Amino acid sequence: MRMLFMVTSMLVAVPTGVKAFGWTATIWKSKLHLETPMLFAMGGAAMFLLGGVTGVMLAAVPFDIHVHNTYFIVGHFHYIVFNTITMAIFAAIYFWFPKITGRMYAEGWGKVHFWLTFIGANLTFFPMLPLGLQGMVRRISSYDPRYQGWNILASLGGFLLGVSVLPFIANIVGSLLYGQRASNNPWLATGLEWTTTSPPPRDNFEEIPVVKRPPYDYGDPKYSVIEPHDYHQQEN
Repeated sequence: MRMLFMVTSMLVAVPTGVKAFGWTATIWKSKLHLETPMLFAMGGAAMFLLGGVTGVMLAAVPFDIHVHNTYFIVGHFHYIVFNTITMAIFAAIYFWFPKITGRMYAEGWGKVHFWLTFIGANLTFFPMLPLGLQGMVRRISSYDPRYQGWNILASLGGFLLGVSVLPFIANIVGSLLYGQRASNNPWLATGLEWTTTSPPPRDNFEEIPVVKRPPYDYGDPKYSVIEPHDYHQQEN
């Protein structure tokens, strides 16, 4: 059964690889606008890939025997769960904030929040990988002095993660009170939700919108690149 579980665990990497390929193909040769939502999305995807690589390593029984029940497991888990989900949530908050509230957030503070979160997350959870390789077991209240260096780095990263929440809270509260009015489509996005007002009315649309383009038209010659934008906007 050990061989069966090893092979099936490794096969989990196949759909993960397909997802990563899909993400890369979607933005391939595109003109990226590195606003805060995109930074969080790309940062989360990058850390998800690192978590996926460590997952394939753990699927190999000869390797897993040595790192089982160590901090390598903790590092892998947090790269997959905490880093990816947290970055995705923040990306969604910044992306939908103008539509929900009718106000724009402060882009500069949003990027400060991203870099503090990205650096703090990696500084917190990456040291757990070498700690696991060195044999530090998880679920203990104290550790051998030889593990102190990596643990200090992880602690500093944890404090940095905590500090990173402060500019986020200040940005959201300040933008709600004093932020600039958001246009209906501040991202020049193509979805129907961006054709209504920001914030939307009670029934989302004051009148039934007219769909003038399909939702998935990648590669369709009818929707080729035009100037000044690299896509056709959905128009109401």
